[in-house]
Amino acid sequence: MSRKVMVLACVVVGLHIVGMLTLGTSTAAGVLGNSLQIFSSGLAAAACFSASRRGWGLSRPFWLLAGCGMATWGIADIGWMYYENWLHLVVPNYSVVRILFDVQGIFFAIALFLDQERDSPSFDLETRLDSLQIAIVFLSVFLGLNYVQLLRGDSVTAGDPLPTWIFDEINIALAATAVIRMLSAPTRRLRKLYGGLAFFLVIYTVCSGIADYLQAVRHVPTGTPYDLYWTAPFLLGAFWAAGWKEPEEQGAIAPHAKKNLARLAAKNVSLALPPLIVVALVVQLGPEWRRTGFALLALSIVCFATRLGLSEYRQSDSAEIARRNTLAMDSAINGMAILDAGGKYIYVNSTYARMIGNTNREAMLGKSWREASGPGDTAPVESEVQEALKKHGRWFGPLTVHHSDGTEVPTEMAVTTLPDGGRICVTRDITERVSAQRARAETEIKYRMLVEQVAAISYIAELGIHGQWFYVSPQIETMFGYSTEEWLSNSRDWISHVSIEDHPIIHAAEEASARGEPFQAEYRVTRKDGQIMWVSDTAVVVRGSDRHPVMEGLIVDITDRKMLENQLLQARKMEAVGRLAGGVAHDFNNLLTIIKGYIEMAMNRCPDRPELRGHIRRIEEAADRAVALVRQLLAFSRKQVLRPKILDLNAIVMNLDQLLRRLMSENIEMKTFASKDVGAIKADPGQIEQVVMNLVVNARDALPSGGRILIETSNVDLDSTYTRDLAVVRPGPYVLLAVTDTGIGMTADTVAHIFEPFYTTKESGQGTGLGLSTVYGIVKQSGGYIWVYSELGKGTTFKVYLPRVKDAVEVSVAETPASTTHKGYETILLVEDEPAVRELTQIVLTARGYTVIEALTPEDAVRLAVNKGAEIHLLLTDVVMPGISGRELAKRLTGLYPNLRVLYMSGYTYNVIAQDGTLEEGISFLQKPFTPHVLAQRVREVLDRPVSVKS
Repeated sequence: MSRKVMVLACVVVGLHIVGMLTLGTSTAAGVLGNSLQIFSSGLAAAACFSASRRGWGLSRPFWLLAGCGMATWGIADIGWMYYENWLHLVVPNYSVVRILFDVQGIFFAIALFLDQERDSPSFDLETRLDSLQIAIVFLSVFLGLNYVQLLRGDSVTAGDPLPTWIFDEINIALAATAVIRMLSAPTRRLRKLYGGLAFFLVIYTVCSGIADYLQAVRHVPTGTPYDLYWTAPFLLGAFWAAGWKEPEEQGAIAPHAKKNLARLAAKNVSLALPPLIVVALVVQLGPEWRRTGFALLALSIVCFATRLGLSEYRQSDSAEIARRNTLAMDSAINGMAILDAGGKYIYVNSTYARMIGNTNREAMLGKSWREASGPGDTAPVESEVQEALKKHGRWFGPLTVHHSDGTEVPTEMAVTTLPDGGRICVTRDITERVSAQRARAETEIKYRMLVEQVAAISYIAELGIHGQWFYVSPQIETMFGYSTEEWLSNSRDWISHVSIEDHPIIHAAEEASARGEPFQAEYRVTRKDGQIMWVSDTAVVVRGSDRHPVMEGLIVDITDRKMLENQLLQARKMEAVGRLAGGVAHDFNNLLTIIKGYIEMAMNRCPDRPELRGHIRRIEEAADRAVALVRQLLAFSRKQVLRPKILDLNAIVMNLDQLLRRLMSENIEMKTFASKDVGAIKADPGQIEQVVMNLVVNARDALPSGGRILIETSNVDLDSTYTRDLAVVRPGPYVLLAVTDTGIGMTADTVAHIFEPFYTTKESGQGTGLGLSTVYGIVKQSGGYIWVYSELGKGTTFKVYLPRVKDAVEVSVAETPASTTHKGYETILLVEDEPAVRELTQIVLTARGYTVIEALTPEDAVRLAVNKGAEIHLLLTDVVMPGISGRELAKRLTGLYPNLRVLYMSGYTYNVIAQDGTLEEGISFLQKPFTPHVLAQRVREVLDRPVSVKS
């Protein structure tokens, strides 16, 4: 704003100069000169009013009064211009114009006598009474000193010396008063304020004196350079008010002068002085002005009396307030004390005395704080307090108080400088807080020790996915491979370590947390070394030390759990598929039994028809492939019947070596390394041969462009360290069969599905997808485990672990098959719920001389057996039937007829006669599907054997 005022001031001065050069002393020049004077006073008044709005404390009424004084001068000059330039008359002696010119100084006088100690921004009752008293005195001076000139006539010229002299004298008095008030101001801000007013009044007095002299003595007319003597002070005042800025000491307490007897007497005398001045001026008035004079005197006396009564009331009220404040301070839980400028106690409450170790607070009054305090080195604290009070007027901080008995009391103390140079001290005992903080610190140390011992990462972080982490426990280096410093330095980007596929999980957990739910997520993290691990992240929102919400959480390694879950899920999936496959195999075995049976019978009936036999042979080949397929399904589902023996794995591998080599192309190199002293295993030899064959053929198919196949056997001992990573594996001794190829390898997704039935990566027609699923089922049914590792472009390794046993390897003895041409005569009880299978079996056995009794259900079989008695020699029964199983039926009948022989037939035993697929000792079993030849041979073998104890 000061720049705008400067521009306007330059414009005003320029117009003055232009007017003088072009208009001379004409009426237009007078109008222009007076207008510019009025504008300058208005500009100064506006700047003062603006400064009042910007100010605080006493400066607000100060600038308001200064603006009113300048505005009053401008209003008076408007009247002067009306008389001079419009009416072309001399201003009358009794006109309002002259009164306004003479009394405009009242506003400056009131501003000079505002109470600097109170520094109040408002006009209270006391200020109004003082302002009214000043106005009365000023008006009395005006009437008394202007009385002589008023008796001279009805008018006076602008340059009459007597009123001009009086006007200048009043201005000089105001300027001198401003200088005195500036020097006595208690703060730099007030000194600057009154100094500016003093400077303005001095310039205004000098300029107005020169202008009055030129008008009165030299008779210089309006429109000459003398007009600038009226304009310049107001432009200077406008610039002063526009550039006013409140100093940065707002809120500082002004030094308070001590109210001794002399100051109180001087104040009361100053209150009585205005009526005495009014009396002295009134006596100079003539008789016609006596009534006015005495009215002013009466009004002044009333103001004096009211002001005196108000001061007495204020003092009484202040005393009551002081009494209540003292009572409140005596009851305060905080210690309070007041010291004078010399550092001696003038007030102490009981709490303060007790804090510093004194029981008698009255004994502390009049003593310095050093005398009243206990032992201890207070020099450092005292130096700090003195420096803070000197710079800021206040100090706050912790202070340890030493009692005379050596006890130390932790406190917080606030010291503030009072206006009279004294100090007020407020002290708070923080013993409980310090104890609580110490206990909290100890608890935090114990908590941190506990957190750093658990196998989890604890952390504290801002809310939001990209929030800053404030703390992370050292376990992050063990789990993620990053040091705490590395992680915290880039913690806002922590989600970059999370697998991209799991980002939606993080966002969902964050949204749940925003709704007030706990943050909970399971996701994969890439360690510093590149390994992937599963973690569980659980956090809650709590209030931090600064009352801002933060996340506190734990990150737990769940890689092992996830691996176990995946293995369990895979096992359940394989079990479900196996159960389905077993059920399908049961039904197919019945159908294949019928097909193969009638194929053999058809072949026997047309020995002389080669073309027909060729057609039948094709049906037989298709049936054989179907039989092999069903057996593979049973092998995968672990529902086939095994005849385990104690085997030498090396012997099986070496026996198959030549056969396997014949399966290889010329560009495939196969090597076999059989370790010495490989332990024995208990398994079905045919099934183990199937495992070796399938694994080697699978390796061969992975080498379309040639390569190497390595077959190895060895003894291994799987300890808890190894089985911890493979939760389904039991520790113990095993025999290892490893088949490795350098082929095309497999992806992780392919490895995850490699053992599922009918899953194949080969082209259509080149594989059934049951080879590895058969291996999986045989190994599992034999109590072993299979593990695969593969990399694309590098090859694949299959490792089969079979439990190692201490028993000696069994020597296989070739059995002489029973003759199928021998005619039978025995009676056979046939129990089969499938009519077609029952019919075929009855035809085959009847054709060989046996008497066959058919039973549709086990209940029919029991009834027929009771009727026939001991005539039945063999029970030929299906295993799985509705209601009573074949095993239960055999138990009932052998209980009645101990010499009854039993032969079970089934394609799916469902653990009825075979525990986990292993046939119990002494059980005779015929695997479906079977041919008439095999049926007759097996029946003859059972009938020719001694009766088994078990059934």
